[in-house]
Amino acid sequence: MSDNWRQQPGDARRIAFPKLAIVAVVAAAALASACSQPSDTQQAQQQQQQADEQARKDADEKAWADAEKAGTAAAYTAYIQNFGGGAHVAEARQRVTEQSRKEADDKAWADAVRAGTPAAITAYTQNFGSGAHVAEARQRLAALDEQARKDADDKAWADAEKAGTAVAFNGYIQKFGSGAHAAEARQRIAALDQQASKEADEKAWADAEKAGTASAFTSYVQKFASGAHVAEARKRAAALETQGRKEVPAIDIQKTCQAAAGAMVKLMGGTTTEQDINACLDSEQKARDQIVKDRATYASADKVQCMRTDVYLPSYVEWLTCLEMERDVRKMQQEEQFGAGPWTLPRVPRTINNAGR
Repeated sequence: MSDNWRQQPGDARRIAFPKLAIVAVVAAAALASACSQPSDTQQAQQQQQQADEQARKDADEKAWADAEKAGTAAAYTAYIQNFGGGAHVAEARQRVTEQSRKEADDKAWADAVRAGTPAAITAYTQNFGSGAHVAEARQRLAALDEQARKDADDKAWADAEKAGTAVAFNGYIQKFGSGAHAAEARQRIAALDQQASKEADEKAWADAEKAGTASAFTSYVQKFASGAHVAEARKRAAALETQGRKEVPAIDIQKTCQAAAGAMVKLMGGTTTEQDINACLDSEQKARDQIVKDRATYASADKVQCMRTDVYLPSYVEWLTCLEMERDVRKMQQEEQFGAGPWTLPRVPRTINNAGR
């Protein structure tokens, strides 16, 4: 063949060489192409890697969607644990912090509401000053304080009503001046004061009537100037004074008391005080009133014997002592003669009564 090659004309050789060159280039290109394209195994691996990456991404997104849907710290924490290098890890960590704080806030509030006491709600506001329920907590505290004040008000009023005294109602007003029952408490106090004044008036009048003396009636008028019995008291006092002036001689008790006080000083020593003289004057006036009141129980002879103005320093006290002693002696003499009584008349037979008809 080489010989033939050599024997071929030059033109023929010139044509054959380019053909060979072309074939060589084509072969080289085919070889290069074959070398640059991956094999079937490599293609399969690449496809598997792409599928795995997509599956991981899909799983990441689904897990994140599930965590978002749950919205709890536990769900976000689980996402971080399962997808430590996931696309949402940073956001998940932030959500865990926020959600943990929110869950603690909600739990603390739920505990405070369940307890329902001012102390529990106050503790919540102190621990969660910017919590989601702070405003409601303050409203609850205000409501609890108002309820506690109302309960205390009602209890104090119930206690005052149970006692039913002016002191108790005054005590309620002092503690709850603007309480729900303050107006009624003042009305009750006024009514009790009026009733007490009326009862005191009636008692003073009863005491004056029991004493039955001019000084007793005058004392009633002085203490109860607007009392229910003032007019009658003045009338009774005036009548007794008029009767006393007629039946009981007048003496200068001022002179008698001053002299008596001076005598006591000489006898006992010391000094005379205005209080001593006033006490003497009071005793003399009361003795005179008693004489006027009991004048009908004294015998005329006893009055003449005891009530003498011609003695040295006459005294109503001495007169009263004398009159009472004489009266009591007469009474004892009568009891010795006729017995202490009571006495009963003998029964008269019916025949005697009929005989007189």
